[in-house]
Amino acid sequence: MSVEENSYIELSSIFANAWRRKWIIVAATLLCGLLSYVLVAQVTPLYSARSSVMLDPRSVQVLSSDAVVSDLTLNNPLLDTEVSVLRSNLLLTEVVSSFPAEDLEAFDPANRERSFIEKGKGAIRGMLSTLASPKNPAGETAVVARDPEEMRIQRLVGALRRSMTVWREGQSYLISVSVETEDPELSMQLANAVTQTYIDRQIKDRVGAIQGATRFLQDRVTQMRMNVEAAEAAIEEFRKTQLAERGVSVTTVDQQLLDLSTQLALSRADLAQARARFDQIETVIDKDGFEAAAELLTSQLVVSLRQQISELAREDAELATRFGAERPERRRIAAEQASLSDELTEEVRKIVATLRNDVEVARIREKSIQTSVTEMEQRSSEMSQANLELRQLEREADAARETYQEMLNRLNETQSTEQLQRADARLVEMAVAPRAPSSPRVLLFSALGATLGFAGSFIGLFFYMISGAGFTSAHQLSQATGLKVIATLMREPWKSPKDMLAAMRDKPYQGFAERARQLRTALLLKKTSGSSGMSVLLTSAAPNEGKTSTALALAYLEGSLQRRCIIVDFDVRKSELSKLTGYKSETDLAGVLLEGKPIEDAIYAMPNIGADLITLNEPTPYLMDICPRENVRVLIEYLKTQYELVIMDTAPLLAVADTLALIGEADEYLLMVRHDSTSRRAVTDAARKMLDLGAESVSVVMTMSDPKSGDEVYGYAADN
Repeated sequence: MSVEENSYIELSSIFANAWRRKWIIVAATLLCGLLSYVLVAQVTPLYSARSSVMLDPRSVQVLSSDAVVSDLTLNNPLLDTEVSVLRSNLLLTEVVSSFPAEDLEAFDPANRERSFIEKGKGAIRGMLSTLASPKNPAGETAVVARDPEEMRIQRLVGALRRSMTVWREGQSYLISVSVETEDPELSMQLANAVTQTYIDRQIKDRVGAIQGATRFLQDRVTQMRMNVEAAEAAIEEFRKTQLAERGVSVTTVDQQLLDLSTQLALSRADLAQARARFDQIETVIDKDGFEAAAELLTSQLVVSLRQQISELAREDAELATRFGAERPERRRIAAEQASLSDELTEEVRKIVATLRNDVEVARIREKSIQTSVTEMEQRSSEMSQANLELRQLEREADAARETYQEMLNRLNETQSTEQLQRADARLVEMAVAPRAPSSPRVLLFSALGATLGFAGSFIGLFFYMISGAGFTSAHQLSQATGLKVIATLMREPWKSPKDMLAAMRDKPYQGFAERARQLRTALLLKKTSGSSGMSVLLTSAAPNEGKTSTALALAYLEGSLQRRCIIVDFDVRKSELSKLTGYKSETDLAGVLLEGKPIEDAIYAMPNIGADLITLNEPTPYLMDICPRENVRVLIEYLKTQYELVIMDTAPLLAVADTLALIGEADEYLLMVRHDSTSRRAVTDAARKMLDLGAESVSVVMTMSDPKSGDEVYGYAADN
């Protein structure tokens, strides 16, 4: 079995231990609360007054144009900026200057008695300023003369800033200003003055900006009017000069050029149409003759001749079916056809000549118009430079006129808005004189002090209980050591083991006695079968763990049952049993182990207990160092043959080395651990030593446990 340290903590045990020490917590709470009350009652009371303004996102839109000074676009950065503005030295200087000097005499830090801490701070600042001040040629610190009134204003501004708190109410547009002074009336007046000055400055700044803009616009309007007049005069002068030099205006030349260009386009279209008609007729004549060309002409004569020729051809075709070509009727028809064909050819020639003449006329007309256009373009080109200069002058005049009109309109709007200005903020809560001081809050600080006393005492107890002070439950002990806790013995109001034995005789079934019986039963259950008795070694990590009381209780229980039991006291440096029992015998433990005297001569029958004892007549610190281990083994084995239970009461394991020599000489080992007292590390170290030295059956017994501990009912813990 190994021993492991475990940081397992039972909250129920912690609270139970805290409850057992409740009077410590109550005393600490009352003491801290009373101390806080006394300290806070000595502080000068301060009175706080609050005034609030709201930044209004709404705007009054009287004119449709943009405002000269735009309204604020409310967002978090801007609201934070306005909070800083309310704390600015410019605004606070204006606030302080608005009060008569006598009203702020009590508020002036120079007129108040400074505390010891303030005097110390002032001395340090004076030393630092002296070191940082410039030196004159003689090596002395240069003294800068300052206006007393200016210094008074600066002191008051600093005091007001320290006593003033500015904050934004949540995520709203509301900003609150709180001023805390010793005078409730002054707190109210200062808070209202700060917010009112803030609003007045906003209106003043907006009106000032508009007045500056109005002056600027008036100057610009005057300048722009002069520019417009000069530009229009330049245009008129240029036009007069051009008309005198050219005899005609640029506009007239441009109109004539436009008309001629239109006529030229029409003449070219007519020429192209006539030429195409003529070329088509000539091509057909050259290819198919005049009769084929006649089909393309729409002249009435040509159409009539073609119809007559067609009629004669039809009649001849009818006669050809009955008569030959020599028939007189057919010969007449042939003669008429030849005559009509000649007339048709002559008429076509005339028409072609007419078309040729039309083409020539159209060509001459197109050439004439082209000549006129060329002449007009040349004249227009000569006047183009002058036209460009005129257009530039007109553009400049138009731009100056438009700018002048805009400036004039803006000036009228700016002059109209000057009387409509209002602040971006408005007052929503005026400060009133407080009836009760805002600080120090005596009851609150007293309650806070009591709370801190309660928390501090509870936390202190908590750390005391978890920082290795001890174990408060069998479960913790079992978890930390890895060993069985076979019994938990109650703490009773006894002053000595004699009182314990008397109580067990008078009340054999009280709590401690029952727990001792549990321990005895657990030991008996561990006893192996055999004729000899059982040896149990009782030890502990530190002194005063209840080993002697436990040994006497077990011996008493064995004696009450008429069972033979003996206690062997191996605490060779400090034997309590010798004094308690009045030990008297012919020899003692040292005589048996070192001199080989008879064991029976060292046995002493303890009165009123029913058990025997072997101990020392006087302390023998060197006994275990010089005693052969075999002698101890022989002694224990012999006693086991004579007694059913041999109890070995030993010294603390970590305090001295005597007990280490006894490890391995007993059947069972009991490590006694005092409830909520023995150090956790000491317990785990003692358990580890016992196991490392060969102790085979080690159990733990928790002693002096609180009877009110609810989790320790039967004393058994689960095996890990």
